[in-house]
Amino acid sequence: MITPAHASAISATNQHAFAAPPAENAGNASAFYEDLRLATDAANQPDDTREQFRITGPVHQGKLVAEYQMPDALVQEMATREQEEKRREDINFRYAYEHQYKPVGQVLVNGKLFAEVDESGGYGLAHSLQGLNQNDMNPKARVEEIARALKGKGQVEIKYANFVPGFGGWSGPSAPESALPAFTARSRQDIMQEAMDTMARLKSASAAPVPHTT
Repeated sequence: MITPAHASAISATNQHAFAAPPAENAGNASAFYEDLRLATDAANQPDDTREQFRITGPVHQGKLVAEYQMPDALVQEMATREQEEKRREDINFRYAYEHQYKPVGQVLVNGKLFAEVDESGGYGLAHSLQGLNQNDMNPKARVEEIARALKGKGQVEIKYANFVPGFGGWSGPSAPESALPAFTARSRQDIMQEAMDTMARLKSASAAPVPHTT
């Protein structure tokens, strides 16, 4: 089934649960290194954060981002966040499967099923059809809109009962928030922001002139 909402990001409370699970290699922080390169242009505030990172070899300002490892605490927190997101998505996926929307209307052309609309307003089409409203609509309005769009393409029939075999497949609502485990880790954005801020401070500290002694 298709609704305009299906094309947008799936929320945890009011969209159909079709989101694919994230990658399970939660311990790999390499994906975040590219984002951290942005920190080299951030505001410079000297700090004593150098000891939070393991740096190998001479430190050169232009190569600092490539010469450090994300702190273990942030790697672990990101892994925890990914695991918690995966757990919630699995629950949503199962809930949607167990609470499938039921068909409420069909549109046939020359006796063949062309469209099927479910109780959420989602719909499936045998072939693409131009001109349909991209906003959410109630099921009956969607059935009637599809029927109007098919005018002139053959004998159009609307069914609200005695359905012919449908398209199959499934969809359903996401689980209510009360059925989902709470997050214990911060959001990915917050975790990444801390890493970027720390890198900016480390860059500033590495660029500070070293006093010479005589």
